[in-house]
Amino acid sequence: MVPIKRRASGGVPKAASQEATSRGRAKVLNTVLKFLFAVAKYCDLIRAGSDKVTSSERNGRDPPGGDWGMDDCFCNARGAFGFCRLLLLAALCLMLAPWQSGLAAGGREGQGATYGPYGPEGPRMREQFWLLPGADPQVPLRATVFQPTEASPEAGGQVRRALVMINHGSDAFTREAVAMPVFYWLSRWFVDRGYVVVLPQRRGHGATGGDLAEGHDTCANPDHLGSGQAAADDIEAALGFMAGQSFIDASRLVVAGVSTGGWAALALAARNPPGLRVVVNFAGGRGGHAYGRANAVCGQDRLLAATAALGRLSRVPTFWAYAENDSYFGPELAMAMAAAWNGAGGNAEFNVLPAYGEEGHALVDDRASWRLWGPALERALGRHNGEAGASMRVTGVK
Repeated sequence: MVPIKRRASGGVPKAASQEATSRGRAKVLNTVLKFLFAVAKYCDLIRAGSDKVTSSERNGRDPPGGDWGMDDCFCNARGAFGFCRLLLLAALCLMLAPWQSGLAAGGREGQGATYGPYGPEGPRMREQFWLLPGADPQVPLRATVFQPTEASPEAGGQVRRALVMINHGSDAFTREAVAMPVFYWLSRWFVDRGYVVVLPQRRGHGATGGDLAEGHDTCANPDHLGSGQAAADDIEAALGFMAGQSFIDASRLVVAGVSTGGWAALALAARNPPGLRVVVNFAGGRGGHAYGRANAVCGQDRLLAATAALGRLSRVPTFWAYAENDSYFGPELAMAMAAAWNGAGGNAEFNVLPAYGEEGHALVDDRASWRLWGPALERALGRHNGEAGASMRVTGVK
């Protein structure tokens, strides 16, 4: 039996902070910054213009804009121009300091930072930026949270909703520059069915930053099991925190993932965290496009062995979906992985979908894909996650 790492859960704050800078405050700051930069630019222009006027011309006429005593903008003398610009720079620094410290606090969990929502909800599916705990207390995970917009059916009460955590893939060449994951159409599918959607960005990626914990191996010597465990460390910490929120039903949790995120979700399934009802794996795997070649996988035998090791420990139902034209993890390999999972004692519902677009690996990228995997996934959620997945509830999201 292959041991599965578990992350210690001590020290995670349970209450979310509302003290961080809001988007409205940032907007005001941007407006003020534009004004101050405009002032500085205006000073430069006036100064440049005044340098072209001789002393005899100055004594003979006034400039078109007014008195020469104001030729250095808000400073009276040209000799004081440098001091004027210094004051403007000091004002910028004073204004930026508290704003930056509010966001930076989230990056220093060990120095009193708190997790939770930062800023107001947006109009698109109540979109909101959150900081979540990860496996490294010094590297909080940046996350996007979407919520249903329909009114509460219980007058005056707060509904606890099912949660789905959607996990992104990883590209060694672009991971540091990628935007925060949104998966708009996949997220909307779940929001339409009453789920709260959370999309964390794991360590070593984009805005979250920090060291990459899940990719210290090579294609020639891959560690698929260890990589999945490292990614699951982040997911498990974030999931535990969100399960404790007042608007989440901690008994109805779903973890989904795409590509490498699907593999990470399967690794989490082997830990059987409380409240996890089903894991959804879209085109999951690791090591696809080995050395840049389609339908080639780094250490395919190791990937199958790691799949069996995880399936042997998992007691969570899993839903697998792969397109026929997936060039990263084709249907034959995907079917072999599902067989290894089930053969080891796991529970995988495997679905081979018709070819999707030019590349089946992108099978969740738009609304057209709903018809391929949507009906089967809705039935699976209805069986395993109760009321939340039993019927579609349209919320009028944008």
